[in-house]
Amino acid sequence: MNIIALILFMTLIGSMWLFPTWTFVLGIIFLLFSLSTAIYSIFKKHKGTENSRSKIAKDVLILVITLLLIIFLGGLAGMFANYYASPRFGGVAGFVAAIIASLVVGYLVKTGVVKIFKWR
Repeated sequence: MNIIALILFMTLIGSMWLFPTWTFVLGIIFLLFSLSTAIYSIFKKHKGTENSRSKIAKDVLILVITLLLIIFLGGLAGMFANYYASPRFGGVAGFVAAIIASLVVGYLVKTGVVKIFKWR
């Protein structure tokens, strides 16, 4: 599955230059593939355990909440980073700052959620 994800990601990056109109469709396919892989691993993890439905529901809910937090807060951080970096350093530097800021916020949200739910 890692090879398929890598091929989809490289196709997504390559489509930005060759087929820019298809980038949105490939991005949605990549996102759906990633979500289906994550949900499949949750089902595989809880297969054969007692009370598996409640555990699966809890893990899927945590996954969805984490994903929504990462998208929202990463988008805000990227927007602010681009807003402050673009006038001073140019559009490309603003874009790079936005990508880096959103990745850092996504990583911090993920580690925070993991710490919260490991603590309980």
